[in-house]
Amino acid sequence: MINSILPLLAVIVPAIGAGLSGVFNDKGSARFSVAVAVLTFLVIAAMYPQVSAGHTLIYNIDTGLNFDLGFMADSLSLLAGLASSAVWMLTTIYSVNYMSHEHAQRRYNFFSLASLCGMIGVVFTSNLFTLYIFFEVLTVASYVMVIHEETNEALKAGIKYLFMGVCGGLLLLVAIIVTVGIAGTSSLLELTKGNALSGSPYMPLVYLAFLFGFGVKAGIFPVHVWLPDAHPVAPSPASALLSGVMIKAGAYGIIRVTYNIVGIEAIRHHAVIIVVLGIGILNTILGSAMAMKQKEIKRLLAYSSIAQMGYIMLGTALLSPTSTAGAAIHIFNHSFTKGTLFLAAGAIIHKTGLRQLDDLKGIGYRMPITMICFTMAALSMIGFPPFVGFISKWMLAIGAIQVARVGSYPMWVGLLVVGTLILSSLMNLMYYGPIVYGAWFPQRAGGHDAHGGGHSSGGHGGQEEFNTLGNDDPGPWMKFGLLLAAMGTLVFGIFPQIPAGLATNVAQVFFK
Repeated sequence: MINSILPLLAVIVPAIGAGLSGVFNDKGSARFSVAVAVLTFLVIAAMYPQVSAGHTLIYNIDTGLNFDLGFMADSLSLLAGLASSAVWMLTTIYSVNYMSHEHAQRRYNFFSLASLCGMIGVVFTSNLFTLYIFFEVLTVASYVMVIHEETNEALKAGIKYLFMGVCGGLLLLVAIIVTVGIAGTSSLLELTKGNALSGSPYMPLVYLAFLFGFGVKAGIFPVHVWLPDAHPVAPSPASALLSGVMIKAGAYGIIRVTYNIVGIEAIRHHAVIIVVLGIGILNTILGSAMAMKQKEIKRLLAYSSIAQMGYIMLGTALLSPTSTAGAAIHIFNHSFTKGTLFLAAGAIIHKTGLRQLDDLKGIGYRMPITMICFTMAALSMIGFPPFVGFISKWMLAIGAIQVARVGSYPMWVGLLVVGTLILSSLMNLMYYGPIVYGAWFPQRAGGHDAHGGGHSSGGHGGQEEFNTLGNDDPGPWMKFGLLLAAMGTLVFGIFPQIPAGLATNVAQVFFK
């Protein structure tokens, strides 16, 4: 372990930035927020050399109470922190154009940076009580982002989000208090070998309290009900952060509790882990099934996120080294993929006002750069190589096949999970495929274009009509953030060494 102020700085930078953001006018506040997000990412990136070498960075602040404000950076927290700060940075850049004509811009920037502080605090905490504090900061700050539009739909969705968040927070607090009472410590560094609850008759109940406390934020079944309402009504940059980043606070917490606090040996043959596996399968299939029924783009993406959180639950519950690494790397990969999809959808809504899937026929000819980015992320979500989604699914499938060898489950369970992953990919193809195909090939059978025009000339009339509509791609700030996010889905698929290396380190620590 190495004493370093970097984990603390990663939390302090957005906290101070939030406080200072109100000093500027709307334009200045937006650009200041970009600078803060960039600096936060650079601080976190500076931890990579030491953490990737197997070191843990720690920093404690004595509060004078029974617990310290402790911060740490290990492979799991750095993986989540890099993904969170990178996507947050790109989304904040994107927001400069997107939010320029919105009301209450400084309020939005303040709570965006406050949410960033909460998110980074959750993943870099070394103490359960510190984690709880930042988890609640994230809940309250992100609530204001959900209701930013102040429409009736936004306010109703916000109330549901806040109510569910408070309930999840209370479950989390109860679980933390009982854990500290049993284990005698709240330090994740001391709990890092797991088995803190081993032998306790309260272990299943405490684990379930942690599971659903974090699960509210992660959108796991059956406490997912806030997510399909909250994500579509928020401004699109906020939707990208909610779905691409903030739900990972819950996923991170579930992985941390399963392996750090409860421990592999204590949970491997206990019935409670079957609950996690079952939730993973339900999330994956039902989330995709509900996405297939949607007619509005952001609501479809919201249900897709529920399905994707199922992947992380499956990887966690399988209790094999490669499945655990797959769950960890999916935190990273899904952040870029779903962030790109929401940013692309937001660009379409921002420039055209179109939300309904039936209205997006031919949108690729109006907004080619936007739809290229959307197409890349959709291919990643389906699981096509060389995009990052393929890396996640491949590692999860290999991990599922390992379960019999490591003694976690019989082989049929591993094959069931592999089948679930294949079915999920096919379902992803069924609801992303028509969007992508319709955007680039709007012409219908019979020579009529997608908007009901006349016969095409030489078989290309539909495309020629869309070509005449001009380029409606968004402004430079939005385009820059969107393009970099989309490139992340490809670059980290071709060169996965950074996230895959950290994810492998996570598994090695937990299974050594």
